[in-house]
Amino acid sequence: MKKLRNVLLSAAIVLIGAGAAFATNATKSAATSEDGYYFDSTLKECISPGQCSSSIGTTCTWVAGGVTHNLCRFSGTNCTMQLSRLP
Repeated sequence: MKKLRNVLLSAAIVLIGAGAAFATNATKSAATSEDGYYFDSTLKECISPGQCSSSIGTTCTWVAGGVTHNLCRFSGTNCTMQLSRLP
């Protein structure tokens, strides 16, 4: 009985360690950067002035000509999904 308890306890510790390693790796992946775009109505195209993050957080913005633009992900011919500031 004591041997079974030691085996189960060891297995639980290994599983907890693996879960912690996975969680750490997932957090690092979520903080990766990507180009942020805004639609310039005079040029009729998406412009990329800076880097943002796709993780949830404060909106990634860019000020051009006194106007604040929310930066988004470029998809095909438009910029749609709003991005967040890098941490």
